[in-house]
Amino acid sequence: MIMLRKYYDGLVNKTSFVNEVCYKTGRSAATVRNWIKYGMKPADSKDVDVLSDVTGIPVDKLWDNE
Repeated sequence: MIMLRKYYDGLVNKTSFVNEVCYKTGRSAATVRNWIKYGMKPADSKDVDVLSDVTGIPVDKLWDNE
């Protein structure tokens, strides 16, 4: 399972998480949800760093195939 998805599924307030990532990356909620739900990786490594910082999951563990 995608670690990012597992983290997201365990959240009580998913909207707050998505909003925080949107704010920190400047990306839309739809884009952030694509990263989470479908395992799409951000093209910009800065966005990956934000996901890692917010979740506490190491960059190389956010997605299964890394």
